[in-house]
Amino acid sequence: MTESTYRQATAADAEAIAKVGAAIWDELGAASGLLGRATTEAIRGRMDELGARGAFFLCDSDGACGFAIVQPDVSHPHDAVLGVWLLAEARGHGHGRELAVAGTEFAKDAGYKRLRGIIPEGNEPALAFFGDFGSIAQIVGQGMEYELPL
Repeated sequence: MTESTYRQATAADAEAIAKVGAAIWDELGAASGLLGRATTEAIRGRMDELGARGAFFLCDSDGACGFAIVQPDVSHPHDAVLGVWLLAEARGHGHGRELAVAGTEFAKDAGYKRLRGIIPEGNEPALAFFGDFGSIAQIVGQGMEYELPL
């Protein structure tokens, strides 16, 4: 097994991100927080839309095993939204933490003041992951919302 790497994704990574997203959608459906089974073209389009204000990040551990996205929060212009997704077999190995760190650093460098996000009801892997952050997460309805000052 090779050492895992974490980096900002490029358009050349769109196919790998779409494959990871499809596997997570198949596992969790709408509880994944994804909008559906993304295509390579949709991921490339989203990367273009984000421009310099957002980014995808990729975990490679003998192949793509997860990704994160940082994107502007349309309701709060000084905030960004962070999402992290990992294949089932990649969870519990620190990959999510590393992707979250990469996203947090990007958000700081981009000038955002806070990271925000919502974990949908029924997403037990994400609840466990963000539960490690304790005081930044709060229960909202049946899901969980988190906010991290930068």
